Amino acid sequence: MIAAALAVIGEPSVASAYCRTSSCPDKIIGTLCDPARMTDCGVPLFWPTPCTGFTVQRDSAQGISATTVEDLAKQAFAAWTNADCGTGHPRMRVDDLGHVACNKPEYNPTLANSNTIMFRSDGWPYPATNTIALTTVTFNVDTGEIRDADMELNSTDITFSTTDANVSYDLLSILTHETGHFLGMAHSPVPGATMEADYPPKSTELRSLEADDVAGICAIYPPGAVPASCDSAPKGGLGDECKSPVVSSTTGCCAVAPGSRAPSDGGSEAPLAAALLGCVVAARRLVRRKSAP
Repeated sequence: MIAAALAVIGEPSVASAYCRTSSCPDKIIGTLCDPARMTDCGVPLFWPTPCTGFTVQRDSAQGISATTVEDLAKQAFAAWTNADCGTGHPRMRVDDLGHVACNKPEYNPTLANSNTIMFRSDGWPYPATNTIALTTVTFNVDTGEIRDADMELNSTDITFSTTDANVSYDLLSILTHETGHFLGMAHSPVPGATMEADYPPKSTELRSLEADDVAGICAIYPPGAVPASCDSAPKGGLGDECKSPVVSSTTGCCAVAPGSRAPSDGGSEAPLAAALLGCVVAARRLVRRKSAP
């Protein structure tokens, strides 16, 4: 479809393309792209306040400490929040809120929460075993406002690396891609972009943003100052222990469950999962190459 579009004189180049994840009335998960596509639908996802926070699950995997994951996550988020929008940086701050015990992707409308990065070392709980990571985002289906986001890393089937030596599956690259989903970005049609749905093993290329990645994050969070008083705690406050059942996968990759009515804002909320490697819904499949280019 992209090749056909490129062959048409006057069609915009995919070099400037980006896509945002959206909430669609008919299928819950969708995208809104620039340039627009015929499949675009719904309202785009975004964090409703200019600051939020993340946590790291205390139990590490493959000898990677929670502190190392924390440091790499801060670098990954900084790639997005420090993007050059021309007139400033995206109006979004993501704070490090420390370590938590909870190791399940969940959202509690009336209790404390955490936006957690966690490893899955005792078996990948989803059908697609070639998945590298999965980011589950809970959002208001009427407004697109993000309520919660959790990242699961497949340390059962994937060996992650954390330095520039002996790179296997570069954790910083993967976290940079997943933090893009965390912030509302969908997969990009641009080869080589951080949000491209294709991770080549042994590559560190996803660590830095390309022009379309920058255009996307600047569109979601136009430049402006973040108030010093902005509270980055999750909705309901920061929690440590899990409180609700794990989100179940109903599609084999992108978990979509019926949302419940939230008493606080009167909007419907539903979780979605944007997958790195293996998602077959809403163009979120990332194909693992056999070797680095």
